[in-house]
Amino acid sequence: MTPEMRSNGALTEQVVCRQCFQAAAVALGYNDDRGTLRSWESFHCPHCGLMWESDDVGFLQPEPRARMLKEHGEWTLRMACTKSAFNAVKVLRSALDLDLMTAYAVLKHESGIVFTGTVHECLWLKRLLERAGESPVMAELT
Repeated sequence: MTPEMRSNGALTEQVVCRQCFQAAAVALGYNDDRGTLRSWESFHCPHCGLMWESDDVGFLQPEPRARMLKEHGEWTLRMACTKSAFNAVKVLRSALDLDLMTAYAVLKHESGIVFTGTVHECLWLKRLLERAGESPVMAELT
C-alpha cells in the first residue's frame, strides 16, 4: 500500500464512557494539513450521546505517537542528493526546530536519512522538502 493511501488512517480505540459506562469510541488522527502537522482526537458514545473533540499542531506526545508507530510502522525520509543545500537546510531547521549545524549534519549524513518517524510525519516533511524543490524518498522500515 502506498504511503499516500495509508496516511489517512485514524486509530480507533474502544473505551468505556465516563457518563453512562457503556462502550464508546475514541479516534486519533494525524496528518499534514496545508504544510502543518496536525493531530485530532474525538470521542463519541452512541448510547448517551456524549462527545468531545480536540486538536493540536506539531508532533504527537510520546504515547499516541507510539500507538501510531505500532499501527502504521516506522518510516524514513531519505535524500540521496540535494538541488539546494541552502533550501533543504532551511526546511529542516524550520520543520524540525534544529540549529544550523545540526540541520546541515542531518542533510549530509552518509546514510542519506534525514528523518525517521511515523508515516504522517514523513509525508509532511516530504511535502515541505518537495515544495523547496527537493526530491526526498520515503520508505517503510522493516
